[in-house]
Amino acid sequence: MLFKRQIRHILFAVLAGLALVGLSAAYWAIAGRDNLLLREDNPRRIEALARIQRGGIFDRNSQVLVETVASDSGLARRYLESSTYSLTGYYSLRYGVGGAEAAYDDILAGARRLETLADYFNNYILRLPQIGADIMLTVDAEIHKALVDAMTGTSGAAIVMDAESGELLALLSLPSFDPNRLDADWGILVETEGNPFFNRALQGNYQLGGNIYALWLAQAVDAAFELSLRFTGGTEPITLDDGTAIHCVIQPAPADLTLTEAFGFGCPAPFKSYQQMQSAADTDDLISSYHFSDPVVLPGFPQPEPLPEPATTSELEPEALALRNALGQGNQTTTPLHLVTIIAAFANDGVAIAPWLYAAQRQPGTDEWIRQPPNSESLPMLNAATARKMRTLLRDAWGILYGEPPHPHIEVGTYLAMSRSGDETQLWLNGFVAPENGSPAAFVILLEDSADVAHLLRIGRALIEALSQSA
Repeated sequence: MLFKRQIRHILFAVLAGLALVGLSAAYWAIAGRDNLLLREDNPRRIEALARIQRGGIFDRNSQVLVETVASDSGLARRYLESSTYSLTGYYSLRYGVGGAEAAYDDILAGARRLETLADYFNNYILRLPQIGADIMLTVDAEIHKALVDAMTGTSGAAIVMDAESGELLALLSLPSFDPNRLDADWGILVETEGNPFFNRALQGNYQLGGNIYALWLAQAVDAAFELSLRFTGGTEPITLDDGTAIHCVIQPAPADLTLTEAFGFGCPAPFKSYQQMQSAADTDDLISSYHFSDPVVLPGFPQPEPLPEPATTSELEPEALALRNALGQGNQTTTPLHLVTIIAAFANDGVAIAPWLYAAQRQPGTDEWIRQPPNSESLPMLNAATARKMRTLLRDAWGILYGEPPHPHIEVGTYLAMSRSGDETQLWLNGFVAPENGSPAAFVILLEDSADVAHLLRIGRALIEALSQSA
């Protein structure tokens, strides 16, 4: 009896073990199959990814920006236009994807759901090659080239957007890197000062600074304020609670200035005085209509990084904090992408269209581009009459900075601004270019840690020339 009992125990143990093996095999064959295949250390996954023929990336004029080519070691990604590196991003079997390569990864890789038995048969039995679709972006490589040529050696960002459609014509962040050398240079790049992987146009969150003067001026227009009124000491700097002096971006001769003149020179004193007048709005009310509480983002791309609140802000007296906020050095920050939508609203009767980038798709083996409807919404920011007046005032500010427009039949409006984030100074040149019978293009140019106004104006001139030629 004892012997039979031992045999039964052994039999039960063997059967239980076989059941566990069977359940485990069933799990990994059915439920856990994808988890096993998708493990980063699974060589079959790496092999499968290496066989994917990713689609190409093109600009709005069908210029090839990125393509897949055959090499001795298999398929390789080749990046052809250096001026668009920060936009197109990178694709690496070792380090993943970034930029447009990441935002449109499923399309470029040809990834799709298995909806029929034929799909399963082709993918897992025949192992047919996976080929992705080509995509066309809204950007213009020639505008990118003009910007990069003018901004070489700087750190900053530039964005150009069609004010009526929301199409992004340029999206640049510097410093950047060569994605063709990503695997070889990765160790150096991650240690590089300035972080070339950080997209300043999309992720950079900066103090609003002197950009708030444009909002104050629009509010003054809306309130029917007498713009010919001169403010005493208009060119004098304003000293904040920590001793920081906020001064004119371009220093004119000492004089009393109107708000429009102060806007042209980027002088804070008249706006400080205006903010204290009865016709002025509260600063919180001023910025509320510009959607700062819900920042504009580009789906699929990196999101803005929060800017740490200055350590002294929470300890400030209400009056000191109110001054900071009124001059754009308080609690409100902005990204270049969000700011360009505000400039677009000035140029488009007060309505900004949410920016978009993905224009068309072309399936493998075809020549036909299929246009993709933009997933963009209207962002009303100010009334049409005020926007039209601001467009005129921006054109007047261009006259202060540059003089005559670069070409006949081209309307140009710009303004300069300065902001401080920590110990760094940022310079901004923002505005629009509008051909006589075309859509205006809004733009934002940002230089980090720079006080070189002359250089910024040269960059602006190069961009405006490029936009005028493409009109």
